[in-house]
Amino acid sequence: MNEEESNKTSIKPKNRNRNEENRRQIIDFIADNGISDAKSISKAIGLKPSRTRDYLKQLVDEGILEVDGEYKSRKYRIKK
Repeated sequence: MNEEESNKTSIKPKNRNRNEENRRQIIDFIADNGISDAKSISKAIGLKPSRTRDYLKQLVDEGILEVDGEYKSRKYRIKK
């Protein structure tokens, strides 16, 4: 991997902070509102639905959130 490729794959500190803030907003929204769908979360925090789903997948993979349902009926909640 050359230097140019390395720079493309690294996360810049500014983006890392934004990512953490977006993740925190998603967690806070679900904590405050209970079981929620991606569309509601997306609208509430002002992210595109596709980006919101990316964050939700990360949070599920990390064991922070649980998911019920499949596809369009998916609902997310804080893992107990």
